[in-house]
Amino acid sequence: MGNLTVEQVEADVDYLMDSLGSNKRLIPSPSVLLRTTSSIPLLSVVLSFISTVVFYFSADWTEKTAAGFLHFLATEGWVVILATAIIGLFFMLLTYNKVLMYFTLPEDVRNKSTILQHLNKVASRTVNLFVFLMMCSAALAAISPWFTFAIPALLLFMMFAVGIIISSEVNRLGSGIALDKISNLIKKI
Repeated sequence: MGNLTVEQVEADVDYLMDSLGSNKRLIPSPSVLLRTTSSIPLLSVVLSFISTVVFYFSADWTEKTAAGFLHFLATEGWVVILATAIIGLFFMLLTYNKVLMYFTLPEDVRNKSTILQHLNKVASRTVNLFVFLMMCSAALAAISPWFTFAIPALLLFMMFAVGIIISSEVNRLGSGIALDKISNLIKKI
């Protein structure tokens, strides 16, 4: 996203507000919202399971059988997967309302809005970076068991990082509107 003028940002905000005020608003179904908000946590749980498999079959002290893996999973391996699932549940709860607000807007409004397109790109890049790091951690679990713990840690950090990055972008775009209103107020005085 290149530099925007305050006029462009205000026009886009007005466009978004008008579309929210109209009767074109959508009411997304809970299944769509749950499917959307659970995709990253489910992927994290799968990657956590894969990292546990990679760690087990790369360790020197194991017998490397399916029965041995199931015993390992039942005694020690479940800890990382459960931690990832619990953090994933919190991730779902924190993102549910944000996704609900996003899906409330009609698809054509979401596609035309400069601000929403920019926020979507920023969020996608951030999530893709963290998913890539989780995949690397799953592969590196063969080297050290600490990489298996990196997946729930990355999911937890991603939960806060996405919120912070999106908030800072919203503030950056909103600061232009605020500065314009302040300058208009000063001009009037």
